[in-house]
Amino acid sequence: MAQVTEVPVLSDMPSRSLVPQSIACKMLTHARFLLVAFVFLVAGCATTPPKPAMAPLGVNGAFGYNEQPIFEDRTSITYTGPYRLVSASNPRGDTGLQRELDKTYDLAVWRAAQLGQAKGYGGFKIGNEQKDTDIQVTNRPVYAPGPFYPYGACCGPFYHRYYGPWGYGGPWGGYGYNGGYYDVQREAHGRAVVRLAIIYSKVYDPKDLGQLSIAATLSQMQAKWGTPTY
Repeated sequence: MAQVTEVPVLSDMPSRSLVPQSIACKMLTHARFLLVAFVFLVAGCATTPPKPAMAPLGVNGAFGYNEQPIFEDRTSITYTGPYRLVSASNPRGDTGLQRELDKTYDLAVWRAAQLGQAKGYGGFKIGNEQKDTDIQVTNRPVYAPGPFYPYGACCGPFYHRYYGPWGYGGPWGGYGYNGGYYDVQREAHGRAVVRLAIIYSKVYDPKDLGQLSIAATLSQMQAKWGTPTY
């Protein structure tokens, strides 16, 4: 007679998970982390249209000009640029911030010429000027799960970091079940601020050393920047 071998159906087999629970939890944590990162990435890609830069401070954003009359023919012009991401290792030497300082200076001079034209002046001199850069440095904690590293990133360049909640390293720590780690990401943002003390003249005098023509300045800035935006 032919021998018949009984094959148990799946419903008769003992119920058990094919993936260890600890690995499954770490995979779920990793998936959540990727989802959050994706959401932030999509939000970062949504760009807002640029706004005119030649506006009073705060009208179009955290940038713009501010003017303070001193005497009848004298005024103080300040132009503040927006904060931008700069080099965290050398923020004041960042080349982008230096270019921003040059642009901010031009916008302050441009505003001085606009204001002089509105008041009927023909020329102006820059009595005093001050160029500054404001720097803000922040240390932001960043968590990176490691679901496929059951013992965590215990050694090498990650040794100084704080590890997950179930292991070595105190309340945050753990190379063990979690396998993730906390790192500190250093970020720096900088902005340019230019202050000018302006002395106006009713008529432009080319023989007056250092005096600028308001009409010529307006024409030059328009040709150089067109419609400046941030």
